Amino acid sequence: MSKLMKATQWAKREFEAGSEPDTRTIKKWVRDNLVKGRIVDGHVWICSSEKWGVESDVNMAVRRLINET
Repeated sequence: MSKLMKATQWAKREFEAGSEPDTRTIKKWVRDNLVKGRIVDGHVWICSSEKWGVESDVNMAVRRLINET
């Protein structure tokens, strides 16, 4: 697993300004395994390697291939 980042920062990185989902939505995505992350004491943290719209397994495979070259 990669480093964790705050869900709000991840949302700002992955979505256009003004279109970011709220923390409750991201928390649901983590619970539903749509995004890799952790919920710790009610706070949501997302793996910094996660890209919205790309399956986590695909993202990890691409990262491994890039690191091998």
